[in-house]
Amino acid sequence: MLRRRRGRATATTAALTVEGGSWAAWCASAAVGSPESVRHLLTQLRAVLTTGPSGARTAALDALSQAPARLLLLLDRHARPGPPVSGPAGPLRLFLDSLDARGMTRQAAVEGLAACGGPLAAAALALRTDDWAAEVRQRATSALMMRSAPDEVAAAVRVLLRMEHRTRAGGLLADYRAALSTPPHRRAVRALAADADPPARRFGVELALDLGEYVPGDLLRAALYDGDQVCRRLCAQRLLEIEPAQAGRLLTAKGAGVRELAVAALPPDVPAKHLVPLLADRARMVRAQARWQLYQRGEPPAEVYRVQLRKAVKATSTAQRLLVGLVVGLGECGDASDARLLGGLLGSPQPAVRRAAAHGVARLAAPDQLVGLLGPLANDPDPGVAREVFEGLSRVPHEVPPETLWIGRTRTEPAVRRLAERIGARRPGQAGGAYAQSGQTPR
Repeated sequence: MLRRRRGRATATTAALTVEGGSWAAWCASAAVGSPESVRHLLTQLRAVLTTGPSGARTAALDALSQAPARLLLLLDRHARPGPPVSGPAGPLRLFLDSLDARGMTRQAAVEGLAACGGPLAAAALALRTDDWAAEVRQRATSALMMRSAPDEVAAAVRVLLRMEHRTRAGGLLADYRAALSTPPHRRAVRALAADADPPARRFGVELALDLGEYVPGDLLRAALYDGDQVCRRLCAQRLLEIEPAQAGRLLTAKGAGVRELAVAALPPDVPAKHLVPLLADRARMVRAQARWQLYQRGEPPAEVYRVQLRKAVKATSTAQRLLVGLVVGLGECGDASDARLLGGLLGSPQPAVRRAAAHGVARLAAPDQLVGLLGPLANDPDPGVAREVFEGLSRVPHEVPPETLWIGRTRTEPAVRRLAERIGARRPGQAGGAYAQSGQTPR
C-alpha cells in the first residue's frame, strides 16, 4: 500500500513538472541541441499522449505552438522510424500522426489537420507540403491555401521559408505568396510584417511593400527605427523611389545600409562640405558611396579628406568621431604622400585616433618609413593600436628591430603575439627568437 501511494505521488509530481514548464525547456533544448534531444522530446510527446493528463497534453501543445520553426523540421526529420502513436484524438495526436512513417496515417492526419484550427495545425500542414507521397503533399497544399488567420499564416510561412530550396517544395512559397496577395489575406500580411521571426518578417515586409500597404510616413519611420536591418533597407528603397527628396532625412538613420542608399540618392550638385560627415561615416560602405559622389563629378576625394583633416586637427573642438572618420577615410583613398599627415596623429591622446592613424600609415607609407613611424607605438597601451602597428610592420619583416619584435612577443594580447611570431618566422634565422624563449629583455 505504501508503495502504491508512493507511485501515485511520483506520477502526480511528474505531471505537475510537465505542466509547470518542462515542455518549454525540452523544446528549447531540442531546437538547438543534438538529435538525441529531439528524439527525447518525441518520446515525451508520445508518452504524454498515451498516459498523460489533459493538462499536460495542453502544455505540450502550447510549447509546440510557440516553438521555432526549426524545431518542427527537426521533429519531422527524426520522427521516423518510430512506434505507432496511440492515445485520444485531438490536435496533439494529429500532429504526431502527421510525422508517422506510414503514408495512410499521414494522409489521415492531414485530413484531420485541415479541419483543425491553430498555428500548430498550419505549421504541420506546411511540413507535409514537402511529403514524399504525392497524395499527402497535394492535400496538405490545398488545405494550407485556405488558411487566412494571421497566426496560422505566420506559422506556415516560417516553415515554408525554411523548406524553400527543397525539391518537392519548389515553387510552393511563390504560390502561397500569390494567395496572400488577395484581399482576404491583407490582415495576415500586416501581421507577418511585424512577426518576431526575422525571415518571416522580411517576407511580410517585402510583400506589404509590393501590395502598397505602407504610406510614406510609415516607410520613413521603418527606415529610421525598425529593429531589423533588412526591413530598414527595404523600406528605405521604396521611400526613395516614391520621394527622392527624403534622402536628407535618411542620412541620420542608424542602419548603415539605409545611409548608403540615402547618399546614393543625393542630388549630384550637393556641396562637398555637406558630404564631409558622410566621408567620415563610421561605416565603410557609406564612406565609399560618399567618395563615389565626388568621383562622379571629378572631385578627388583624397584632396577633400586632406583639407578637412587639417582643419579638424587645428580646431580644438572637433568631435572624436569626425576626426577618426576623416583619418580612416584618407587611409582608404590616399597615397604615400599622406603618410606624414597621418603620422602626425600617431601621438594623439585619443586611442581611437591613434588606431586609425596607425592603420592608415600601415597602408600608405613607403616600406622604408614603416619602422620609423610605427615602431615607437609597439608598446602602446591600447591593444588596437598595437595590433595595427604589427600588422603594418608585417609588410617589412626583415626591417623590424629585435627589440620591437620582442615587445610584440611579450605583450598580453594573443593577436599581437601571433603577428609578432609571424614577423619573426619570416626573418632570416628568425631573429629575436632567443629573446622570446629566454624571456630576457634585449640590450
